[in-house]
Amino acid sequence: MKRISRIYRSFLVSFFICVVALTNPLFSQSIIISEVMSNPNGAWNDIPGDDSNEFIELYNFGPDSIDLEGWSIDDGDDIDFLTNCQAILPVLPSDSDGIYNSTIISPFGFALIIDPEYVSQANDQPYNWPAGCVVLTISSTTDLGGSRLSDDDPITIFDSYGDTIDYFPAEFDPEEGSSIERNLPNSAGNWMQCNAGSTPGYRNSNWPFPRDLRIDSLISSSNPITSSPGSLFVFISNSGDDDFTDGILYIFLSEELTEPIDSFSISFVEAGGQRVIEFPLDLPNGHWTIIAQLGEDDNSSNNSGAIDLLFGPDGWPICITEFMFMPLTGYSEWIEIYNRGEESIDLTGWQIGDELTLKNIPACTLDAGQFAVLCRDTSTFFDTLCEGSILLEPSSWASLNNDEDQIRLFDNNGLPRQSIQYNSNNFGECMTNGISAEVTSIGGTSLVCSPSGNSVGCDNAIWSKPEGDKIIEIEPNPFDPSLENVLIKLSLPAGGLEVKIYDRLGNIKKVLSSPDNPIGYEISWNGTDDRGDVLPSGIYIVFAKDSDGNRVKKAIAITGGVK
Repeated sequence: MKRISRIYRSFLVSFFICVVALTNPLFSQSIIISEVMSNPNGAWNDIPGDDSNEFIELYNFGPDSIDLEGWSIDDGDDIDFLTNCQAILPVLPSDSDGIYNSTIISPFGFALIIDPEYVSQANDQPYNWPAGCVVLTISSTTDLGGSRLSDDDPITIFDSYGDTIDYFPAEFDPEEGSSIERNLPNSAGNWMQCNAGSTPGYRNSNWPFPRDLRIDSLISSSNPITSSPGSLFVFISNSGDDDFTDGILYIFLSEELTEPIDSFSISFVEAGGQRVIEFPLDLPNGHWTIIAQLGEDDNSSNNSGAIDLLFGPDGWPICITEFMFMPLTGYSEWIEIYNRGEESIDLTGWQIGDELTLKNIPACTLDAGQFAVLCRDTSTFFDTLCEGSILLEPSSWASLNNDEDQIRLFDNNGLPRQSIQYNSNNFGECMTNGISAEVTSIGGTSLVCSPSGNSVGCDNAIWSKPEGDKIIEIEPNPFDPSLENVLIKLSLPAGGLEVKIYDRLGNIKKVLSSPDNPIGYEISWNGTDDRGDVLPSGIYIVFAKDSDGNRVKKAIAITGGVK
């Protein structure tokens, strides 16, 4: 009998524990502390001068409603019971279910614990609380430690049985006006400073949405698109928690947002996955803004993207070909542009400038194949321009840095046409005052220092470089100084040419070109030495070196009588 009695009593105890477990919210609770504002600046509640708007946010990530009646909080100073803020008269949405006057937090709902001082202020200026958010307060004043949250100032939530439900465990030193948010709704850790300031009563800024496709970027096959059709590539990714199915992507023109010009069905993108979708674009010549728009999902803030495109070759022939950013004393900076197209171009509305500012190009028409030189003072260039080039003096000038800067060219649609970044160190020893930077090819952005010093308003000297990587061409060879000059043509990869004539004993007889006094890739020599005397007949060596250390040499013979 005693043994049976003990078994019976054990059964009753087990049964009682099961009943308590089924009725005690501790065994099924899904409440977490999701956000803490300890260092406020009064911004989120719109009450001027209020510096006491600390708050603690709770989140119910479970499928059932939870009644917070009898729950309490320990903010490190006192343990206080949570009560509903029925004194507050919030601005309720028209479809509100009255949950503000309750302690019940619905599934996937929020509750805010605010300071009693704020309750009295909110009576005078009601706050538009988020729909469905439960607003709670405590009997005493909250004190969350200001700008410092640590284990010495814990925040603990207790249920109606006095059992610990959740606590804020880590040390933080948040910026003023920024809260601390939990990264994931069901995580015990992973806290970080809110990147949106604070989100009281709303989902945390760092929580992913279940269904969230995102447009990352739009890229065209070229810009301008000189021959249709071109291609538009839309890069999308799935930043949501769930795999995405049955999506759609629309393509609009900015002038016709009501009717898409194309669309694409997105059948499946796995969570964390990416897709690249290509659309053909066949549009008339001109400037177009193309807009990509995703269909509805849980987050509409990242569902669109745009790109500006030009169609037709007639819109993009103007390019930067040469510029002077380290002029000699008394001379001006200048930038040379060129019309490489087949038609004249009106430059009205075009702009040019450095990395920070843009200046209007004076209104003019640049003919096909014509150079224009923009400068601060045109008076110093009239005698140096090649025939047919024009001088333009903007009303103001964006000064170029001597060490590094960026030169930008914008068309009359406000679109970036060309951008050239330069750094004087890239040119080696050859880039000194009075030597320009030349682009190596028309429309390109690769630079060398001018092998002739500068070629303002003329074809770049670099373009006359003979074919071949490292060569010297001498014509005629041998040559008679009394009859003609010799033409020396050079080709080396870099600029800053140093060209010298040596005799057979290694003595320098003539310096033809140097980085400080460049001549170009084609040098005419009359056979004289540095003193101006004609060298005697014999074998000499032409030696050339560029700023990168590339070098080449070739023998040259002088014959005949004295010139």
